[in-house]
Amino acid sequence: MSNSIIIRGTTYAGVPDISVPNANDTSEEVVYRDTSDATLTSGSQMLNGVEGYGPNGKVTGSIPSKSSSNMSVSGATVTAPAGYYPESSSKSVASGSASTPPTSITATPSLSINPATGVVTASVSAQQSVTPAVSAGYVSAGTPGNVSVSGSDTLELETQGARTIMPGTTDQTVAAGQYLTGAITVKGDSNFQEGNIVEGVTMFGKTGTAKLPSITQDQNGGLHIS
Repeated sequence: MSNSIIIRGTTYAGVPDISVPNANDTSEEVVYRDTSDATLTSGSQMLNGVEGYGPNGKVTGSIPSKSSSNMSVSGATVTAPAGYYPESSSKSVASGSASTPPTSITATPSLSINPATGVVTASVSAQQSVTPAVSAGYVSAGTPGNVSVSGSDTLELETQGARTIMPGTTDQTVAAGQYLTGAITVKGDSNFQEGNIVEGVTMFGKTGTAKLPSITQDQNGGLHIS
């Protein structure tokens, strides 16, 4: 860009600068230069200490020079303050580690029994959330997760079907460790009364009260039942 200049009443259009001869040699020195088209307006556009001219006059730069020593680290974050970095700069981030802590899960199994076959099935299922133990520094992995346990097992029991037990002269038993698939019936009898048991005889906890007839013989040899 250039301006119109008036010297001694004469207008010179489109003058970008004015040069005058030096007094001591044949060179020329620029004494005026049009800076109206410059974009330099503040010190934040130049490095600290650098000076220049813009449309508003002389400007001194204020951009500070920085290096890796100006950077700071916090966890996984590296902070680089604003400024000019004349060369590639970096800051190391401390490495951490994450490990899943040991976890125990207590689960109560559920049981189901097939009444026809005596097959017992035990099933268990449980889940617990765990958070890894993390050491100091940046850790790229080791997020919380879940520990699960599940499974089932079956056991077939000895079975005993329906049975009727008639009282006898010896004990009768139903073996232990069996799964009953039918009813066990021990027969009873309404005639099982003390009065129907001979006096002095005990049966299944009942003591008889029935008296046997008394038989006597008279002097003539006759039998008398009373």
